[in-house]
Amino acid sequence: MASAIALLGLCLPIVTLCYLFRCLISPWGTCRRCAPGGKNRTCRACSGTGMRPRIGWQLYTHFRRIHRDGTR
Repeated sequence: MASAIALLGLCLPIVTLCYLFRCLISPWGTCRRCAPGGKNRTCRACSGTGMRPRIGWQLYTHFRRIHRDGTR
Protein backbone atom coordinates (compact mmCIF):
# COMPACT_ATOMS: atom_id res chain seq x y z
CA MET A 1 0.00 0.00 0.00
CA ALA A 2 2.83 2.37 0.82
CA SER A 3 4.44 1.77 -2.56
CA ALA A 4 1.17 2.63 -4.34
CA ILE A 5 0.91 5.89 -2.42
CA ALA A 6 4.55 6.71 -3.21
CA LEU A 7 3.97 5.98 -6.90
CA LEU A 8 0.89 8.20 -6.87
CA GLY A 9 2.89 10.91 -5.13
CA LEU A 10 5.45 10.79 -7.94
CA CYS A 11 3.03 10.55 -10.85
CA LEU A 12 0.49 13.18 -9.81
CA PRO A 13 2.84 16.20 -10.08
CA ILE A 14 4.12 14.96 -13.44
CA VAL A 15 0.61 14.58 -14.85
CA THR A 16 -0.38 17.99 -13.46
CA LEU A 17 2.62 19.72 -15.00
CA CYS A 18 2.00 18.04 -18.36
CA TYR A 19 -1.62 19.24 -18.34
CA LEU A 20 -0.58 22.78 -17.41
CA PHE A 21 1.99 22.76 -20.21
CA ARG A 22 -0.65 21.56 -22.65
CA CYS A 23 -3.03 24.34 -21.55
CA LEU A 24 -0.30 26.92 -22.14
CA ILE A 25 0.58 25.53 -25.57
CA SER A 26 -2.98 24.93 -26.74
CA PRO A 27 -5.63 26.57 -24.55
CA TRP A 28 -8.45 25.65 -26.97
CA GLY A 29 -9.80 22.11 -27.28
CA THR A 30 -12.53 20.57 -29.37
CA CYS A 31 -16.07 20.89 -28.12
CA ARG A 32 -17.34 17.58 -26.73
CA ARG A 33 -20.95 18.39 -27.45
CA CYS A 34 -20.57 18.92 -31.19
CA ALA A 35 -17.11 17.42 -31.95
CA PRO A 36 -18.21 14.08 -33.42
CA GLY A 37 -20.51 15.69 -35.98
CA GLY A 38 -18.41 18.77 -36.67
CA LYS A 39 -19.63 22.29 -36.14
CA ASN A 40 -23.10 22.71 -34.75
CA ARG A 41 -24.50 26.21 -35.03
CA THR A 42 -26.89 25.72 -32.13
CA CYS A 43 -24.25 24.54 -29.63
CA ARG A 44 -24.29 26.85 -26.60
CA ALA A 45 -20.98 25.54 -25.25
CA CYS A 46 -18.85 26.76 -28.17
CA SER A 47 -21.23 29.11 -30.04
CA GLY A 48 -20.91 26.96 -33.14
CA THR A 49 -17.14 27.27 -33.55
CA GLY A 50 -16.30 23.69 -32.57
CA MET A 51 -13.59 24.91 -30.17
CA ARG A 52 -13.88 25.79 -26.50
CA PRO A 53 -11.33 26.67 -23.80
CA ARG A 54 -9.94 23.83 -21.73
CA ILE A 55 -10.95 23.59 -18.06
CA GLY A 56 -7.40 24.38 -16.94
CA TRP A 57 -7.34 27.53 -19.06
CA GLN A 58 -10.74 28.60 -17.70
CA LEU A 59 -9.47 28.20 -14.14
CA TYR A 60 -6.29 30.11 -14.95
CA THR A 61 -8.19 33.07 -16.42
CA HIS A 62 -10.68 33.03 -13.53
CA PHE A 63 -7.97 33.20 -10.86
CA ARG A 64 -6.00 35.76 -12.89
CA ARG A 65 -9.11 37.96 -13.07
CA ILE A 66 -9.72 37.62 -9.31
CA HIS A 67 -6.11 38.60 -8.59
CA ARG A 68 -6.25 41.55 -10.99
CA ASP A 69 -9.51 42.84 -9.50
CA GLY A 70 -8.20 42.41 -5.95
CA THR A 71 -5.00 44.35 -6.50
CA ARG A 72 -6.57 47.42 -8.05
